Amino acid sequence: MNKQSMEINELISRTHQELKNAQYSNDRIKKFFSTWKRLKRYLTKKNKQILNAKIALEFLEYEYGITVFKNLPQNLAICARAVNVLTDYQRHRIVLAKAHRKIHTYNPQFQSLFQGYINQRRIEGFSEKTLLSYAIYLDRFSDYLNNHGVMCISDLSDKLILSFSATFTNYSPAVIHNTLSSLRTFFHYLFEEGFVSKDFAYVVPRDGYRSRSKIPSAYPKEDVERLFKAVDRGNPKGKRDYAIILLAAKLGLRAQDICDLSFENLKWETNTIEMIQGKTGHPITLPLLNDIGLAIIDYLRHARPECTSTNAIFLRLIPPIGKLEAPTLHSIVTHHMRKAGIKIQDGKKHGPHALRHSLASAMLEENIPLPVISEVLGHNSTASTSVYLQIGIGQLRNCSLTPPPFVWNKGEEVF
Repeated sequence: MNKQSMEINELISRTHQELKNAQYSNDRIKKFFSTWKRLKRYLTKKNKQILNAKIALEFLEYEYGITVFKNLPQNLAICARAVNVLTDYQRHRIVLAKAHRKIHTYNPQFQSLFQGYINQRRIEGFSEKTLLSYAIYLDRFSDYLNNHGVMCISDLSDKLILSFSATFTNYSPAVIHNTLSSLRTFFHYLFEEGFVSKDFAYVVPRDGYRSRSKIPSAYPKEDVERLFKAVDRGNPKGKRDYAIILLAAKLGLRAQDICDLSFENLKWETNTIEMIQGKTGHPITLPLLNDIGLAIIDYLRHARPECTSTNAIFLRLIPPIGKLEAPTLHSIVTHHMRKAGIKIQDGKKHGPHALRHSLASAMLEENIPLPVISEVLGHNSTASTSVYLQIGIGQLRNCSLTPPPFVWNKGEEVF
């Protein structure tokens, strides 16, 4: 972990304050303290003072018999949540939102461990769709280990991992890439949490999927306008979502940059937005367009909840109150696109990044030079922006060549 781990007493104290800042009820916090008291006794018994994911799972199984988190009775669900908020704060210095849990079944000897990994990805903000994919890939890995007589994760070896990697070579490039990627993150998790003594992520083969050329997902201007009109701005959620969608569609901001946007980034005196891009680490200055400024003001005045734990502009509207995460923005945009009746073709992206692509496409149609588009999107070079030429039909027409004339029935000359 990047951040220094706290001992249990300090961890409980800081988590308690964070829960109060996130507007958890006193009754819920009181129930959490009941579990924390038992956890402290357990750690003392084990002669430990630092809580991590492995110890948390062991405690829940030992103290409450919890090994699977599906359909827990309410009293046990509260106990599990009490431990989860501590591990959340230990790793991220924030209490993350409780997610709806979909429990996947693995072979019994791996159920607790594999589900623990999925739970960790969930609290880190991964979407349920991504988690379901991870669960499918891990299910195959679980079956493979079981069929090869592996009963404990500590029995992993390079040979096992390489032989498993060879079993899905007939799948599509995307499935192969996602499977390899999910395995790497899983092995990182096992090593960081102390379940294995070696990081097997470096054994997983590499593929060239990321280097393949992809056509950006863009929507016509008419669809983007329909999206704007579909947002109900008469409630707090609509006010927040409308401002977010405008930032993505009219300025091309990435989802993470929208989530990270703070009051310091809004320069009202110059009508600009100035920030450091999360992906590139480079500064960018964008115009604070009139409709975007008005939408943000409307949200700040009438919809943004009180929150002292973050200076981020866009927050969750229900406890725990805190900064939005990038996967949530994808759900927000998708929800309003469907509400607007915009057709989403199979394989076509439909989140904030699709709105960024749509902005680039619209600028190409207006014959805006590539370097200007590159500057607006915050690309380091026009090479990154040139991928949008694949969807700029007008620009492609300019590249067309006139074929040479062909004379029929002309005999071949003999030399």
